Amino acid sequence: MDPEKQKQILGYFIEEASDHINTIESSLVNLQETLADPEIMNEVFRAAHSIKGGAAMLGITDMQHVSHNLEDSFKVLKDYPDSKVDQDLQSLLLFGLDTLKELLQQIQSPSEVNEQAAQEALANSEPLFAQLKTRISALIPAVDSKISGHKSSDESRAMTMLFRSDVPAKLRVMLQLFKQPDRPTSRQQLQMICDQLAQMGEQFNLEMWCDLILVVKQAISSSNNTFRILAPIVIREIKQAQESVLGQQTIAISPQLKALMPKPDRVDFIHIDDEFSRIFGPFIPESKESHWQKFGDRLQWRVNGAWISSSQINFSSSAPIGHLPAPIWLTGWNQNAEELNNQVEKMSIKIEECNNI
Repeated sequence: MDPEKQKQILGYFIEEASDHINTIESSLVNLQETLADPEIMNEVFRAAHSIKGGAAMLGITDMQHVSHNLEDSFKVLKDYPDSKVDQDLQSLLLFGLDTLKELLQQIQSPSEVNEQAAQEALANSEPLFAQLKTRISALIPAVDSKISGHKSSDESRAMTMLFRSDVPAKLRVMLQLFKQPDRPTSRQQLQMICDQLAQMGEQFNLEMWCDLILVVKQAISSSNNTFRILAPIVIREIKQAQESVLGQQTIAISPQLKALMPKPDRVDFIHIDDEFSRIFGPFIPESKESHWQKFGDRLQWRVNGAWISSSQINFSSSAPIGHLPAPIWLTGWNQNAEELNNQVEKMSIKIEECNNI
């Protein structure tokens, strides 16, 4: 990827991660009140989840690991809102968040001193998160197995049988598809297998397995990766992950697989304080006047190639069936077509992304 584009993407991640960390920190100041508010608790959980996802996409494994631990803790607290928390639990969560801050600081201002501090923080976080799990289990005994990661003997046997039999079978089908000509239908079938493999992980709360399968699916979705390139890496990664699951070991995503992740081709990130940006995110692509014109034609905001004026719109009446109402959210919209074009383009991109999920 172009170094300048990579720098822009990293800057966007840093900005978003900083906002998410602030959200978490402000909510932890009075943890008991936060726990009693489902909306705020969901926001805290999503913040940790977003940091984890962004770090995974960029290959920042230390931040991914720490945010994953925080996310697990928030999920349990979110599922048990009537639990009584104490100062020890609050302090442990804040210490974990401090680790995330130090790791982010290293990315923002890379230096030998910051890197050393970040590595020390990461090393100290392991016993810290072990204490956190123990504390949550003590406060919420009903979720001891959920937060500790332990499975019942019956569940462990079922998982072992499934991963020993079904995963190799899925890999054989994938290998046969990789041997076929590279067609859209073949890629769709490969992605369907990825969905099935991910469901296996979800069944047993194997989040690292699900994360790896998601990366595999995204790599397969990129037409820039040929089957010849994908096959050896994908088969090897899933096989190694299967062995890690059976051996109860940590799953790692290799640099080779990360390199196959599709690269974003739009990186002009700016923030606009408007309703659409709050709904669809701070992403505004390069405007295309022709797209906006076609959009206006379809909604009858243009008649015979000319934009209608505000005086021609009856704002008190409903829009005709099959048409959107006039864009009354934008003052003087007909005088500033390019601005609304940006918003329409942004919304279209989000819709395309939803269709590709």
